[in-house]
Amino acid sequence: MSTSGQDQTMTAGEMRLRAIIETWWPRVLIFVPAALSIWFVNRTGTYRALLFDGGWTTRFYVLAWIVLTPYLGWLIMATGRLTFSLIKHEPTQRVDEFFVGAAALILTGFGFGALSILYPQIVLGCATVVLLWDSRSFGTPQKSAVTLPLVATSLMGLWLLATVFLDRAVIPDVISTDVQQLYAPYLAEVARNHSIWLAPDNPIFSDFEIGHGNGLHLLMATFLPPHVAQIVSFLYFVGIGAVIFELARLVLPLQALGRRWEDAAIPIALGVAILGLAWPRTMPSVKAGLYIMEFGKYHLQTAAFFVYFLLVVIRSSQARDRLAAGICGLAVAASYPLYAAFVFLISSLGVFTKVLQRDRSGLVTSLLLGCGAVAGCILAFSINYLYLGIPATNPYSLFRKIASVERFSQFGSLDILDFFVLAQSLEVSDFLSKSGVVAFIRQAKSVVLVAALIAATTCAISFLDSKLFPDRASVTKSRPLPSIAGVFIVIAYVASVRLLDMTLNIPSLIRLSIHVNALFPLAAAAIACWGLVIVRRLVPAIFAGRFAPNVAILALLAACAWMTIWFPWQSFRDDGAIAFAGGRSLIQMPRVSLNWQRCDELQQSTGSDRILALNGYRAMVPCYFSPLLTRGKIIHTYQSDVARNFKNIALGTADTAEATLRSLGVKLFYVQKQNCDFWLNGFSDVFQSAELEKRFALHSETPNYWLLTWRDGGQPLSPEAEAGISALRTRSKDIYRQAYGIEPFEVVKHRLSPNGQRADITALDQLMTCH
Repeated sequence: MSTSGQDQTMTAGEMRLRAIIETWWPRVLIFVPAALSIWFVNRTGTYRALLFDGGWTTRFYVLAWIVLTPYLGWLIMATGRLTFSLIKHEPTQRVDEFFVGAAALILTGFGFGALSILYPQIVLGCATVVLLWDSRSFGTPQKSAVTLPLVATSLMGLWLLATVFLDRAVIPDVISTDVQQLYAPYLAEVARNHSIWLAPDNPIFSDFEIGHGNGLHLLMATFLPPHVAQIVSFLYFVGIGAVIFELARLVLPLQALGRRWEDAAIPIALGVAILGLAWPRTMPSVKAGLYIMEFGKYHLQTAAFFVYFLLVVIRSSQARDRLAAGICGLAVAASYPLYAAFVFLISSLGVFTKVLQRDRSGLVTSLLLGCGAVAGCILAFSINYLYLGIPATNPYSLFRKIASVERFSQFGSLDILDFFVLAQSLEVSDFLSKSGVVAFIRQAKSVVLVAALIAATTCAISFLDSKLFPDRASVTKSRPLPSIAGVFIVIAYVASVRLLDMTLNIPSLIRLSIHVNALFPLAAAAIACWGLVIVRRLVPAIFAGRFAPNVAILALLAACAWMTIWFPWQSFRDDGAIAFAGGRSLIQMPRVSLNWQRCDELQQSTGSDRILALNGYRAMVPCYFSPLLTRGKIIHTYQSDVARNFKNIALGTADTAEATLRSLGVKLFYVQKQNCDFWLNGFSDVFQSAELEKRFALHSETPNYWLLTWRDGGQPLSPEAEAGISALRTRSKDIYRQAYGIEPFEVVKHRLSPNGQRADITALDQLMTCH
């Protein structure tokens, strides 16, 4: 009897175990491709192979990211679903899940980094738990009506996304100087230190300021190389397309044009989204659209949230919108507080329209968006000031007055920032561009004219359609007009941002505002559709045809094809994206011009000895913080322990400079031949002609550069090398005086008053060649 009971118990236990295995093994198995891909992209030597060798390493690298990217997108979506399930128990849209998930991860990564627990084991463990939790909801996908226009536009969209993914996301950015020295290095430091806080021997404060609040990137960088920032940007690129699709469904009043137009709403909205993502430019100073932005930066993250905020304040508010507005506004401002200016603009537009509509729920949502941004600003500025000693270095002139010199001196030099302000104020043109207003008016007219042309053409086609293929049933039912508030918010936002970046000569603002390019097709289509609504109200018989919506979809498809071929596809072809996926090394890519071999050569010839470059700042960009070199080998001009001692090295005496450099372990000094781009420490008194002969010896010389070291009783510097270096340094000062009328370095060193007059700013072009 007992034996039989034991057998039954064992059988029941085995059945439970079998049920558990059958339930979970497919979910566990689904993570195997991701695990293999993570292992491959993190292999030692992968980056070197991508740069110099290519071949199968590059091919498998591309394949690994193709496999990994859906998992990263799934993690963001799953986090959004988890957040909603914990706070708001109501149905959500996929676009809300994405952005709320991204905001939750931004704040989580920020928090983990502040607590110094950004370990890959913790991050991957939490991510696995979230994905396993989300996998419980896997089931039969919802079926939607499949039509030929929908299939055609979907294929067009997939083609666009595939080309942008291969061209901008998969290929590591070895072109942008900012990504290499301001973005990727901080992500590498976070992965090394498991924290957002800076290491004393590598105080990259500017990277900290722009990067420590981007928690989603920080989380990903703990278990993936810094290149993951480009993949995250691509996911935001897709998110922007999804938001434009939802906005088009809201602001285009197609339902007021008749049933057939309403049936065509989804493919039309998808076509407008494709046009937005592929839209090239709207002003001469902006030479490209979203598809060619620097994906290694954070601009696409903020752009995606900005357009999502438009969606939140436009649609009828629900509880989910209040959660999304609050958490996303907080996350965006916390990532970088100055972004709150755009959030305030969107919040104000929402408040204005909701007050007019007497929509109390929508008013609360818009207010929560602004309040979240305020809270994020306070959080970010407070952390920056308490840690760095300055709320932000941009705009520097505003925050310099309240900076704590003692606290900031632990990370950098305010004297260097003073030098930057002086040099940049001498270099840029007037802050306010009077011609910008005229250009803005001209651009606004062009948008209205395009919209009018679209409306007129559609009316003509609809008229012919109504005569040739009449369908009287489509005009018998009067349809209510939708709210025009959404169109107003989109147009007002685009106009406000474009007016700002066309009238204010601020390069950073222009780069940040590129995202409004994606909204121009939506704005033009909205104006055209509302014009058609007015015509239909006056002459309803014009819209009594059967096939005009199909013609509109066909024309939209043609426009999308032309736009993607002439812009994103052309960029894809010119950048050699297919060649990279086929195994071409990065240094052989068409637009790569920087000398990466120099970095490798310096590493091989000097080992772990640190090198201070006296000139050739732009030429040395690939070597600053390069993963090819030992950490901190090539000393960065304004972000390093050497830059932190700028007052002793560059502004002090030759003896003080030598003592400080020796105490920091700096033994080697790089001087590039035929390059007058001396910068900051290169103008120190210790590198004057007389001091060169007395203090330095020649470590090595190539046809391209000299490498100096301390003399230490050895042979003095040869007269030829000393004369060559001195001539370059003297010519550099002459060029600065020719360009600025003064020497910016001497102004900072001797606390002089700048005369504020430029002589010939084009003379700076001679720095790279010394002509």
